[in-house]
Amino acid sequence: MTDEIHIASLLVQVAPESLEDLSQWAGAHPEAEVRGTDPAGKLVLITESEGRQPILDLMDACRDRPGVFTVNLIYHEILNAQEADQPEEIQP
Repeated sequence: MTDEIHIASLLVQVAPESLEDLSQWAGAHPEAEVRGTDPAGKLVLITESEGRQPILDLMDACRDRPGVFTVNLIYHEILNAQEADQPEEIQP
């Protein structure tokens, strides 16, 4: 196990007629979570992994899907795995 957790969000632009298929595929993909869609052909995915490579693999897999125009990394954060599991202290 690595000491890092990588959290990323992707914006996928797709032909509107392929949006539902991509949403279903992404929802069934173990590393992806669909966080939003736009009927015009936009899909937001969130992923969490122990390294960069699974994020890159997910991006490549999305690009290979029918109707996908672009896949863009919108956000990427690297957290220390031990610190990420600690509850956040709320300041008054």
